[in-house]
Amino acid sequence: MKRIYQYCSLLACVFSFYFGWLAYLHLAREDIDQMYLNIAYCALFLSVTVFTFDVKDRKKTDKS
Repeated sequence: MKRIYQYCSLLACVFSFYFGWLAYLHLAREDIDQMYLNIAYCALFLSVTVFTFDVKDRKKTDKS
């Protein structure tokens, strides 16, 4: 179960980097609406990353 949380957090982190990069590209093209949309997706996946790290730590402390 620990590996599932690690894979989920890693995948969410990769997605957040991807959407962050897209936001940067849209900023360079001055497409502000798409930039804000990609920033929102980046923040969403970063929060999923933090949440899965927290769940993994809580599962570890519950067992001990």
